[in-house]
Amino acid sequence: MSTIESRPDESLTYRLKALTKIADRMSAELSREKLGLPYPEASIIGVIGTFGPQTIMDISRRANLDKSQASRTVDALLAKGILGRTGNEQDGRSVIISLSAEGRKIFRKVGPTMDRRDRELYECLSEPESEALRYLLDKILASHGWEAT
Repeated sequence: MSTIESRPDESLTYRLKALTKIADRMSAELSREKLGLPYPEASIIGVIGTFGPQTIMDISRRANLDKSQASRTVDALLAKGILGRTGNEQDGRSVIISLSAEGRKIFRKVGPTMDRRDRELYECLSEPESEALRYLLDKILASHGWEAT
């Protein structure tokens, strides 16, 4: 294994945070431009549209938002009629959040918008490089217990 550089700006964590900031900025711009929504709202719509109805805890984890931000954003989307809420039959202490008809319309636009962001992020890489990067990131994440679903 190669040696890890000791300079902070050469660490994996620093670089991942820098890339996250770039991706978040791109996502926010595309969300406003293409969807007319703040990025956290678009992210939550994307998570529910992709993984189906779920609890706020699951939404928080999948959208990479802290629970309080996810909860506030879900409340805002409920107030707009983009999401719906039902009781959780498996756990009476929580609720299940799902997309409304309006939410499903918006979700159909989220995928292409985020695909555009990903294409722009990866445009400097060849297809084999993109695949290798995805594979390596998945391997690191899996080794630390992260699951996409």
